[in-house]
Amino acid sequence: MNVLVIDVGTSSLRGVLFGACGQKLCSRQIGYSPVYRSDGRVEQAPEQFLDTLTETVKTIAAWADENSEPIELVSITSQRSSIAPIDAAGNPLADFIMWQDARNASLVSELEKHNDFVFKLSGTRVNTVFSGAKMAWIEKEGPGLAARSARYVTIPELLIHQMCGEWAIDQTYASRSNLMDIRLRDWSTELLDLFGVPAGKLSRVVEPGSAVGCVTEEFSLATGLACGIPVVSAGGDQQCGALGQGIFAPGDVSIVTGTGAFMETTVYEVPDGLSPRVICNASSLAGAYTLEASVPTCCSAFDWYRRTFCPEMSFDDIALAVEAEHRRCAPSIVLPHFQGRGTPDWNPRARGVLAGIDLSATRESLLYSLLVGIFTEVRINLDSFEDLVPLTHGRISGGLTGTPAINQVQADVYGLELSCADDTESTARGALISALVGQGVYADARSAFRAVSADVDGKKYVPDNVKHRKLAELKAASEELYRSVY
Repeated sequence: MNVLVIDVGTSSLRGVLFGACGQKLCSRQIGYSPVYRSDGRVEQAPEQFLDTLTETVKTIAAWADENSEPIELVSITSQRSSIAPIDAAGNPLADFIMWQDARNASLVSELEKHNDFVFKLSGTRVNTVFSGAKMAWIEKEGPGLAARSARYVTIPELLIHQMCGEWAIDQTYASRSNLMDIRLRDWSTELLDLFGVPAGKLSRVVEPGSAVGCVTEEFSLATGLACGIPVVSAGGDQQCGALGQGIFAPGDVSIVTGTGAFMETTVYEVPDGLSPRVICNASSLAGAYTLEASVPTCCSAFDWYRRTFCPEMSFDDIALAVEAEHRRCAPSIVLPHFQGRGTPDWNPRARGVLAGIDLSATRESLLYSLLVGIFTEVRINLDSFEDLVPLTHGRISGGLTGTPAINQVQADVYGLELSCADDTESTARGALISALVGQGVYADARSAFRAVSADVDGKKYVPDNVKHRKLAELKAASEELYRSVY
């Protein structure tokens, strides 16, 4: 079965056509960027997603036709918590409020008194990132817009509707809303009432891997994709990324250093003693769960520093500088909260802090310190995982895994053996696996993974215990500094 996977990221939309053995037959990627406003708002025009989807599918469908490679299934995975209001005709009424947007911080503060109740039902505390508080903000702060809104949708919901005319949201996205009962895996009346979000403005909830409809004649005419092909909602990008890396067993952890950093491990039931320091979401494996933690700024902070202070440095230059600085292993303390803090305490008011520098500091040493600060924040979140599931091995991917020097820094900060595969398609491959299992092509994810994945072990990075102990001391100092400032 040839499967077209649509992977909707923060900086681009990609289409990948996979063959029956998981080989990549054709791909197309179109970049875009959200608008970051000075007041903390982050927005993106719906047309960017709709137009790039059409153009991407059109290109791949043409290639498939020319090469006699039939497309038999479409599977979509996407960034998860961005939302837009839609009118009764299915047209967006405003730009997407992106997942990084923190305009709802005051509303979230008001709701925090209900954190215990919200956490018990939804698997995470109230926060600015999840979609429920964004919907609640529109209902409260934009009554005119709310009155005209027939529905609130995530990006994948809008794109699924464009492809097959159906409104549906799978459990992975719904679990990123604070509005879904994590155990019942459907909308919670009590949470909807608390947030003030009308149930009628939400789509039906389906299992990840479900076919939610078929390609319409209209989308077929616009793209050349055959009418009637099933469209599958594979699950959120982070859940699919973990699935594509082979994260099936508790103890294996996926660490993705993208625009933000995301950590995930799989569990098969909501853990007893679940801590509010972690997020419990629905997995891309139907019926399973993930424990997740997040750092809002990762590559975005790295890119900002490189663009602002060393734009002429190539990545090879940066790798050499990081390697040299890591030999000394004497970073300053950086709290990388440029857009607030995610887990473990969801603090949108936190901001970046640099401490402990002297006159010997250079732009290279500060760049190294920033990287160590980002990875230290990841390690703090991994500590929360280990309260519930002992970690044995990590698989790393994302924008900060392009150089062995930076990967070794990660291993030494985490104190965990890591592997980094050459496969850059873990998210798309996870969406492929979710669709194949959901449609009954394979009995389970492990069988599908073996069938469509090459060697995913890749290069291994073993922590240097001496450096890890030194960096663990820095972690303790970072946590103390955070508590003193925030």
